[in-house]
Amino acid sequence: MPNLTRETARDVTENCCRELKKLGIEYVFSSALRDELKEYPARLFCEDADFVDCADYVISIGGDGSMLRAAKIAALKNKKILGINAGRLAYLCSLDANEMHLLSALKEEKFSLQSRMMLKTELFRDEKKISENFCINDIVFCRVADIGLIDLSVRANGKNIGDYLADGLILATPTGSTGYSLSAGGPIIEPTLDAIVLSPICPHSLAVRPYVFAASTVFEISCRLRAGDVSVGFSCDGEKTVLLDESSVVKVEKAEASAQFISIKSDNFIDVLNKKLEIKKM
Repeated sequence: MPNLTRETARDVTENCCRELKKLGIEYVFSSALRDELKEYPARLFCEDADFVDCADYVISIGGDGSMLRAAKIAALKNKKILGINAGRLAYLCSLDANEMHLLSALKEEKFSLQSRMMLKTELFRDEKKISENFCINDIVFCRVADIGLIDLSVRANGKNIGDYLADGLILATPTGSTGYSLSAGGPIIEPTLDAIVLSPICPHSLAVRPYVFAASTVFEISCRLRAGDVSVGFSCDGEKTVLLDESSVVKVEKAEASAQFISIKSDNFIDVLNKKLEIKKM
């Protein structure tokens, strides 16, 4: 699953396919990429509904955003995923573009797996379920278009835990704790743990701080809208923002499915984190 909008992704994809062919590993693409990859034989393209089902592994080529999109698809199909970096530093990717020789670990099954918890969201309006989605990183509640504070009410396991007047609110997995949640002042959590981080974004009160909840916690988030208030919405893993109204309630809980990240190298969480933070300082 290459993200061909990335400048180097096509070259990385070609090198990956060349190495897979040398190893005797068959590969397929989604038929949605047929026009962009015209140089590849037609037999290498499968319909979207089938191309993940027929695979043993999913390979994402791109950055962290590409990895999140591919990992969600893989997780819901119960497939293991390997990320190959086609950007500056993709924190979630196991291999860099110059490490294609390490793909032999797939054939030899010489790799470890990291299980990453996911969150499930359900949107209700007037107590009727409207939609369902999943995320690996975070769910972000925020203002839409206009500038101003939003007013959110949060319940956990049926009990009110707080009303948040802030720029927004983040519910993050341990994987997502080093993303937007970290920038908003949230804690870093080892990614293989099971927990949910609640991080307010620029809260109106200095007394409001991030919380870490048990993974079994079930949240219900609603917003209060008054005349002249800014619009409020939420987004899963940076996807399209869904608008909320006063009758909306968003239920968030741990998903039954989990993402299975393939790790080929021996880099541990702290090594990768320190490398990422050093890059950000530049």
